Amino acid sequence: MGVTTLTCPACSRPLDRLNFCEACGARVSRPGDPPPVRRLPPQRPMSQVSFPRQVHIQEILAPKTAGRDGRGGTRRRGVWAAVIGLVVVIGLGLGGLRLTGALGADLTPAQQRTAELERSQAELLPQLEVLMDARAAFFSGERRYLPAMRRIRAAIRTYNLRLAAVEQEIDEISRAHAARLRGCHNRCPDLDYPAYPRLPDLSPEVADLKRVAIRTAQLHDQLLTVRGTAGIEMSYSELLSAVDLLGQDAKDNLVTLHEMRYPSRAGIYAGGAARLRIGTLNGNNAVPVVRQMNTHLLRLLERSHLPVDSYDLPGGRDKFPGDHSISQ
Repeated sequence: MGVTTLTCPACSRPLDRLNFCEACGARVSRPGDPPPVRRLPPQRPMSQVSFPRQVHIQEILAPKTAGRDGRGGTRRRGVWAAVIGLVVVIGLGLGGLRLTGALGADLTPAQQRTAELERSQAELLPQLEVLMDARAAFFSGERRYLPAMRRIRAAIRTYNLRLAAVEQEIDEISRAHAARLRGCHNRCPDLDYPAYPRLPDLSPEVADLKRVAIRTAQLHDQLLTVRGTAGIEMSYSELLSAVDLLGQDAKDNLVTLHEMRYPSRAGIYAGGAARLRIGTLNGNNAVPVVRQMNTHLLRLLERSHLPVDSYDLPGGRDKFPGDHSISQ
């Protein structure tokens, strides 16, 4: 029986060892050897097998645990804190707007009208208070001006009556002695003529007019610095016009009275005097504007649903009957 020589199936060289080729290093199985057994990895019991678990929405919204360095968790917590803070700020802002009436989505039409009326009154009342204070100062000047002018006119009328009586008496005496006076030249008889009346002393009244002129100039400057809204702007303009008219009347009358007290000698005979002309004195040119202002203020109070009882206006309380505060 012959000897069988084994060769390497990889390099076809004879094998010196039973199952290993020293030339190429390949392993060779001998005929009749059982096939090699492949070992499987050890299997874990079914109880230890991990299946995917159900994830709840709370876990998604909840912040993740920070990694080992803690930086990722800190950033995520900062982002969520900023988002929550922004939501809170927006909610508070919307709530404040609703409380102040800026958002009227939840208000009925009647409530919206009431809120709008309250806002307009809150805007109007401070301006109305400033206007009424300046208006009261104007009427204070008018109450000084009107009595002074009444006394001036009364004094001028009295003076003119006395002057007329003196002039009439002088004429009667001259007619009675006309024959003696005719052709007497420088030896005329000394007749007993009456003296002319003295000019009235109007110093207190002149002082009052000066005060009115000064006060109206101050009010003019004060009203120029005030800017009212559309609802009350017209009343401010009318008050300014009334102030200027009253001040101009006072200044014009001061000039006229000065000319009366220190007249020129032209037209005055025999040391006599001229009549004082009352017609050259101004009256109260502010009255028409004052009446317009009072009417517009009443309409303003009616539109704003404000009572007139507490104001010095027509239908309200007339604190000083000597002025035109309730004239219409």
